[in-house]
Amino acid sequence: MKKPVLVIVILLLILGLGGGAYLWYNVQKDPTDMAEGFLQQIAAQDFSGLDMRFGAEPHPTDAELKEAFRRFGQAFGLTDITLTDFSILSKESKDAVFYVAMTYESRFFESLSIATSLRMTRETIFEDWKVRWEDNLPLPTYGFEAEYARTRQEPKRGQILDPKGQVLAGEGSLVAVGVQPDRITDPETLLDALHSELGFRPDYVRRQYEAPGVQGHWFVPLANLSEAEYRRVDPILRPIPGVFFRRVDARSYPEGATMTHITGYLGEVTSNMIDAYPEREYLSGELVGRSGLEQSYDDTLRGRPGYRFFVEVNGSRTLLSEKVAIDGEHVELTIDTRMQELAHEVLGDRQGSLVVVDAQTGAILALASTPSYDANEFVGGISTSRWQELSSDERLPMFNRALQGLYPPGSVFKVVTVAAALDSALYEAGSVFVDDGELGVQGNIVRNYQRQVFGEHTLHKALVESINTTIAQVGLDLGASTLEQYFRLFGLDQAHQLGLPMMRGQVGTPGRSRVALAWSAIGQDQVLLTPLHMAQIFSVLANGGYLPPIHLIRETEQPGGTFALKTETVAQLNSMLQDVVLQGTGTALRDAGVNVYGKTGTAEMVGGDMHAWFAGHTELPDGQRIAFSLLVEEGGVGGQTAAPLMRDYLTRLIQH
Repeated sequence: MKKPVLVIVILLLILGLGGGAYLWYNVQKDPTDMAEGFLQQIAAQDFSGLDMRFGAEPHPTDAELKEAFRRFGQAFGLTDITLTDFSILSKESKDAVFYVAMTYESRFFESLSIATSLRMTRETIFEDWKVRWEDNLPLPTYGFEAEYARTRQEPKRGQILDPKGQVLAGEGSLVAVGVQPDRITDPETLLDALHSELGFRPDYVRRQYEAPGVQGHWFVPLANLSEAEYRRVDPILRPIPGVFFRRVDARSYPEGATMTHITGYLGEVTSNMIDAYPEREYLSGELVGRSGLEQSYDDTLRGRPGYRFFVEVNGSRTLLSEKVAIDGEHVELTIDTRMQELAHEVLGDRQGSLVVVDAQTGAILALASTPSYDANEFVGGISTSRWQELSSDERLPMFNRALQGLYPPGSVFKVVTVAAALDSALYEAGSVFVDDGELGVQGNIVRNYQRQVFGEHTLHKALVESINTTIAQVGLDLGASTLEQYFRLFGLDQAHQLGLPMMRGQVGTPGRSRVALAWSAIGQDQVLLTPLHMAQIFSVLANGGYLPPIHLIRETEQPGGTFALKTETVAQLNSMLQDVVLQGTGTALRDAGVNVYGKTGTAEMVGGDMHAWFAGHTELPDGQRIAFSLLVEEGGVGGQTAAPLMRDYLTRLIQH
């Protein structure tokens, strides 16, 4: 064969082999990579460039597909897409079908799994595989033009109850008191009555109904009243022209100001709360706990909202997923409502506190702080002017004195000093001291009340008569470290986990000088306690030296109590405390109707009047042992102010 012909034959052979190879390559080209790439982009919610993966048949644009998944994701609460299964069902030279399973994760619902197919096609064997759009995403059968909706079902808020099941915060009705401007005929009478009966300042009332834009025929609300408060003021206020009442369904606080420092109130959720508690799924504008137990137990009381997820096509709605709302749980307190009510009645308009504790269990039975305010005023929102009035009141009605007020305990603290001396065997109840009316300590002089001189006496009498000089000397002999040790043994350095803000007691730094130690021993200098701490001291003495776990919520696991004193120490102290009432500074309680063990206290204040204290323990006729403390801010002498009030409380309590 001639050479040119041979070359041509070889070239034809090469071309034939190459063409065959090329044909074989295109026939065998696998659509899997193209199909899987498309699905991976969907799972990543990356819709850019998807248009290039589709064939010539009608299909959504990148933007349309992105919008479809946005609508779906927004309603479903989509957090993640996972490709869970991908396998080939059939394959021909120009058509292939894959089985696809995907799972959609949601922040609202259980995961939603779908199963569908993905078809890949090509016009000729020489072209790349393309996705044939079958309108089956995001959800099969509904298509990318479907609409989606999520509805929310609000849970029923739990109630705050007392041990007998009485509602302290829950569903109920309130009565809004307000005025109709064009019906007011005697402004002075109206303003005086609203001030005397409800405490509304005249300028506050005027600002409400004279505000710009207020129409004369409008009902201008001033505050929400509990049903009990409404019944009290209705016969007085209703006859006054211009005063009107309206009843509304709302969160209700039947005990009003009596319980507000404990229950707290609801208010609109803040942006900070929404950010801090994403798991609670707060909505802007939602009413949530903003104070007291309503706030600290909001997650328990509120429950969890429910949701329903729908797909809508041609006006027809189909339920695809549902999460049932979980109603809030009730919170049951240890508070004895009658004891709490009586505490407020006895304190009246005074600035002070009365705390009662079950000495055996540590359950708080009364936690009164006066003056107070009414949580019902916050239902539906409180006006800015009323809020400013409450928050700027010099008497601090929104301040919980029982738990947050730190006060010098005065002579009541002598009980701790004497307990430490007896328990550590430094002194006995019969140890003898001599008083000449003054105790000099590094140039500082400690004197007795009204410069009394007691001469020779025992430690027993020193506590009964509240002799400053003797107890200060006991403190000096005891030493700062031992005094601090017993401060801790009585649990006075603790802020109990009650669901309410509480301050820790402070012993200060009695070891910095002998002067500081002497004054600390008699409850002055830097020693500061809350009224609850004061009642806690006497729970130890009512309970054989055992400090019970102080708590406010029933049926919650309580930490174990601790022994603070030996039983023989408690017996000696109780003998002293009984004589305080029988013949000492607390004789106002001799006729209280029960056997009272107690101690008066008069705490001196720099630049102010003295705080009056009485604290102690007793056994009620039903056998319940209670410990208590009563404080009157700037009330003067404890035996003259606090002790008679405590007698009144106990007398009325046992008569009930």
